[in-house]
Amino acid sequence: MLDMEEAKQRQRGKLFSWCLVANVVDEHVVGQDHHIEHGTKIFSPGTKVYVADYWSSSPFEHGGVLYVIGKARRQWRLVAAYIARDRLTNFRTKQVFDPKALRRMAQDEGQNRVRPGQFIRWWGKDDEARRRVEKEAAYYNQDIYSVRRREWEASRRRMEEL
Repeated sequence: MLDMEEAKQRQRGKLFSWCLVANVVDEHVVGQDHHIEHGTKIFSPGTKVYVADYWSSSPFEHGGVLYVIGKARRQWRLVAAYIARDRLTNFRTKQVFDPKALRRMAQDEGQNRVRPGQFIRWWGKDDEARRRVEKEAAYYNQDIYSVRRREWEASRRRMEEL
């Protein structure tokens, strides 16, 4: 059950966290035979996911692994997963007000109540957190994986038109 203070903050719109938000790509090439798959095993194409501050670099071509929370295929609940960087697109900065998402973030932080001001893994609610999220969104939208993705989608559209 929500305690009274948390409920009052939610009603006033004060209970939020800044977060890096992205979408799961629609199509991507996988395997040695280079066949096309839609979305990922866990997430449907276009699913909005909340990206954590934590990431792991990788020597592979996909650019590392990001920790995300999102709605899984054919499920109503939010799940947490590590997902390859090249499976995400359209990074942006958003304020998260969704109580389910905030509770899941708090659970990952080890909190029994939602306290976005004390988030470590999940960005936070101050101006410094907002600036960090904006910087990361700009980086992920301009990195080589996003550029390659845009070029691949453009060439695919040209091939379909022929």
